[in-house]
Amino acid sequence: MMVETKQNMTLKVCLEDVGTHNKAILDFFFTKLGQHIFQQVDSQQAANTLIIDYDYPPARQRFEVDYKDWQKPALILSIAPVALDNVIWLAKPLTSRALLEAAEKIQVQLRDGISHSDPAPAAISETPVSPITDIPTESQAPAKPVEQTTQFASPVQRPEKKPATVPVNLPLVKDAKEEAVAESTSAPTPVAYRKSLLSESEQAQRWIDLCGERDDVPTTTDVEELQGDDRFFLSSLKDAVRLARQCQQGVMLDFPQLRIYVLPEIHRVFCAVDLYSDEFIRLTRECNAGQGGKMHILSTKEIHELNDMIAQQVSALYDLEAFLWSSALLSSQGLLSRGLDPTQAVGLRHWPGLTRIEHFPHVMSIAAQWSVAAISAFEVARSLNIPQRYVFSFYNAANALGLIEQDPDKLIKKKSVPRTTEAPRGLFSRLLKRLIGG
Repeated sequence: MMVETKQNMTLKVCLEDVGTHNKAILDFFFTKLGQHIFQQVDSQQAANTLIIDYDYPPARQRFEVDYKDWQKPALILSIAPVALDNVIWLAKPLTSRALLEAAEKIQVQLRDGISHSDPAPAAISETPVSPITDIPTESQAPAKPVEQTTQFASPVQRPEKKPATVPVNLPLVKDAKEEAVAESTSAPTPVAYRKSLLSESEQAQRWIDLCGERDDVPTTTDVEELQGDDRFFLSSLKDAVRLARQCQQGVMLDFPQLRIYVLPEIHRVFCAVDLYSDEFIRLTRECNAGQGGKMHILSTKEIHELNDMIAQQVSALYDLEAFLWSSALLSSQGLLSRGLDPTQAVGLRHWPGLTRIEHFPHVMSIAAQWSVAAISAFEVARSLNIPQRYVFSFYNAANALGLIEQDPDKLIKKKSVPRTTEAPRGLFSRLLKRLIGG
């Protein structure tokens, strides 16, 4: 029987050769799920495990030159597969699940003193971590418990089909669609790509939920008919996001149905109700000031409780911008917030993160049109020949993310600058001119 100290062998690592972006991800992981597994040390010589970004030439060269002296098991971070002796490849972007599985293999190597090369590196990492999803989803848990070689275990490894146990005040809501998703894929499903899991009729209904069914109106229509006050849920969510960003601390938004946690440091929102569920849609449209909506900065105790809830229901973590975008769409259904005039020329401050946010028809074309020139919402719909409701929905959701610039003095008017006849020409241009007889 193995002694406990060997089973709980700490992996001592140095982050000299991982790069700034990977270091930020690893630092967060080491303070959360990996706090009892990894220990940071000051140098590679003091480490018992190496972590190297193989895509960064100086780090790769340093590893190849000094490895013969180190002779320690290594975690190699790289976009392309790497197969070397005593090395485990971790695909970038990193995931918590990949780090946990790699840690188990490294601990086995250190315990048994076995040189090992990973024969199937692609199996280690399946799901990218954006500065949005750095915790594994429930669906990544193995279908059957496996015998652990170490005393630590990933929090997602639990008996199959048993609901997560969470505090009474934060009910776990999981509909049949989410169960089907969990069973059909081993990777999390970002909101932007969820549409691939919906049938044609479900997708059509989702677009109605997001953008409504309003018909086009003449441009002479009273603007107030196209505007509506922000729903209480969206206003409360915006306030919570604003507070969280100002103080750079977690903020809890408390409703009787659930609690929503805004986590600005990792750019996430924790919400136990699925964004695609009828319950969440009702919440965005029907809740009012008499039904809660109070917010406060998380205490140390609440942060620990939240960590436990995340470990049990990691699929409830959403990208902050994606959560705010979908909430704005669902609550407005094609109406504009007060202060948004469809006849006023506006522009985009910067391109939206279309790989993260939820899509609806023509979203890419609308973003492209508004990024080229400052024009009104009516003009966007007319120039693209698309229903106004999609433009109004984009306008409203982009404004919720702070992407819309309405100040005429700040709008950038792009103009093409004709080339002057006196402009110097390059060698290739002069040679071409001679060849064609110019």
